[in-house]
Amino acid sequence: MIIAQGGLNIEMVSFDNIINTQLLLLSLIAIGVITAKSKLVDKQGAATLSELVLNVLLPCNILSSFINNEGKDIFRSLALMLIISVFIQAAAFVLGKYVFYRAMPPEQKNVLCYSTLISNASFLGNPVVESIFGLSALVYASVYLLPLRVSMWTLGMSLFTGGGKGNIKKIALHPCMIATYLGVILLLTGWNPPPVINRIVFSVGNCLTAISMIVVGNILAQVSLRKIITKTVLYFSFIRLLLLPAALIGILFLLRTDPLIAGVSVALTGMPAPATASILASKYGGDSELASRLTLVSVLLSMLTVPAMVMLIGYLFK
Repeated sequence: MIIAQGGLNIEMVSFDNIINTQLLLLSLIAIGVITAKSKLVDKQGAATLSELVLNVLLPCNILSSFINNEGKDIFRSLALMLIISVFIQAAAFVLGKYVFYRAMPPEQKNVLCYSTLISNASFLGNPVVESIFGLSALVYASVYLLPLRVSMWTLGMSLFTGGGKGNIKKIALHPCMIATYLGVILLLTGWNPPPVINRIVFSVGNCLTAISMIVVGNILAQVSLRKIITKTVLYFSFIRLLLLPAALIGILFLLRTDPLIAGVSVALTGMPAPATASILASKYGGDSELASRLTLVSVLLSMLTVPAMVMLIGYLFK
């Protein structure tokens, strides 16, 4: 596995670090499951925590990645990260809709296509990337997630509603987008906010990993374990967790891409199914039970596949 040490400098770390990172995330998810099962956190509480993560903790975490960043000459790398993300979004949409799931019933096809297009990277991505690559890598993660967030409200919604317009204002003014805008301004100007602002942003942002993983555990606690593993679930997990990131590794290897860019983009491409799939499926007549199964199984399997893919990057991109 590789880890960022400021800017684009990277170095190999031990297999123990990979295992420890995954065990930490899995333990936090387990705490989330326990607090939900014991009724310490009910559905309303989990929903409130989720809103806190998306609207406060994640934006602060994004902004903190830009503060004091010395990588003034990384804009070409950021542009490459943006191109990679757009390519992945386009490929996932076309392949999901017209190749992978073309024979599926409509209520299942919508869920499968959406979960292939929109991964859990917008929720799990930052804590995973920070844990594996370090804080400086969040700049790249933030750029990678821009097309994904746009796709969520446009192409993603169109799979359930049939319309592709989406809510442009909602996208542009989302707290995560605003944090990215501010971060880019800081990067362009080189301005460093006052120390008290920095401390607030970093302190709040540092809460992201623990609370977001607990929220994931709260969500997974609501999923029934009966008949949870089916051929459809395993087929989707293969595509979402192995096929897409492996194909990206091959492309980036041929293009001799920077290892850090390759590592971050592959890790985010291999994220599991999103929790929003079951919410939208329930609202628009999709198979919400299938969506919940996809989320649970892919999250658990990603604990193995994400570090495996990152280790492969570390081996190939020496």
